Amino acid sequence: MLFAHPGTERRVRVGYCLNLHAAESVADVRRAIDEFSVPLRERVGAPEGSPFGVGMYFAAGAAAELAGDSVALEDLRSFLAARGIDPFTFNAFPYGGFQEDGLKEGVYLPTWMEEARVAYTVNVARAAAALAGDDRRFVSVSTHPGAYGADVRDRSVLRLCGENFGRAVGALASIEEESGVRIVLSLEAEPDASARNSRALAEFLVFARLVASRVLQDEFGRSVDESGALAARHLGTCLDCCHSAVEFEDPAEALGYATHEGPLGKLQYSSALRVPAPRDNASGRERLLALDEPRFLHQVTARTAGSFLHLPDLSALAAELAGAETPWLDADEWRCHFHVPVDRDEVGELATTRDHAHALLAGLLGAPEAWTTPELHVEIETYTWSILDEPGSVVDGLEREYRALFAQLEASGWVPAGS
Repeated sequence: MLFAHPGTERRVRVGYCLNLHAAESVADVRRAIDEFSVPLRERVGAPEGSPFGVGMYFAAGAAAELAGDSVALEDLRSFLAARGIDPFTFNAFPYGGFQEDGLKEGVYLPTWMEEARVAYTVNVARAAAALAGDDRRFVSVSTHPGAYGADVRDRSVLRLCGENFGRAVGALASIEEESGVRIVLSLEAEPDASARNSRALAEFLVFARLVASRVLQDEFGRSVDESGALAARHLGTCLDCCHSAVEFEDPAEALGYATHEGPLGKLQYSSALRVPAPRDNASGRERLLALDEPRFLHQVTARTAGSFLHLPDLSALAAELAGAETPWLDADEWRCHFHVPVDRDEVGELATTRDHAHALLAGLLGAPEAWTTPELHVEIETYTWSILDEPGSVVDGLEREYRALFAQLEASGWVPAGS
């Protein structure tokens, strides 16, 4: 859905990410859209002439099915158009098996050191350009920042990632020249990743663009000036509200890093879990530890007097608390990378970081000149419905999230385009 503001010609486009569905093939994607996206569209009521936005997710198998198959792409484009679905942003982070047990840190594989990651991302990008509407000239594609942090042995790893980002940019530049669609590859900071927070990602992007520029010169025959401009044009940031909150980022600082240099591809709008005053909050501690499960990474961060503590997952937190006296109990607050519905202030005995997500969104809505893109892409990314103990259906929950997002847009003066 598209939103406008009388004070600017820029637009806000919103949708939810399809990575919450276990869709490994194109047929799976079609079923998910018919089962979830279409009923949600009818519930939310997209205005006339404003297709219902979704964040498309193609696993590697689905992306490979579409690669180079113009007939299949046109068929899928017709399928989406007939249902009023607007694929304006894409998620190319999980390679596959995202809703399967045992994934955990494997979600980073293949890393950006590997050619398979480049090929997968380019497949997604080519599909994104082919599925874009006739008037679409900007599409965002999110990905991880390179690798799981434990796999970064030295700076050579980051250089290898930067080189492959350069190869991806070379392909994105060709796609824009062929189709007119600009694709911003939007890197997403995540706790325990090679860039764990907004500051680290901003620093890496400076380095990655320099390395990518050299690749564009050496392997794609681009001039020095052209290569630098292309790296800056196609390598950007995906700011994830949940990840930012887990890192206890100041919203204004996170926004400054995300929009300082290069484009902000999109904002992933979701909340994390929080446990205030954990020593005196036994029920909160127990509830958080009970959420340990074998599918997703749930990194945990604690804020103490003058420092921060980090653990890679809830199982590690349980082991820490089972030992002798630990500084974790004396922390002001714990935060956990567990995407929860953005309309909720509480999930059972646990609080959420909803206020952090609202602050990031409000900051962007109030300063459209900072985006450096014609649109702000806002993607609801609660992908944990399969493990959340929530009443009602997934469509019910997504509708509540949409209503909360609409309220934030309205409060900042944004209204449905054409209304």
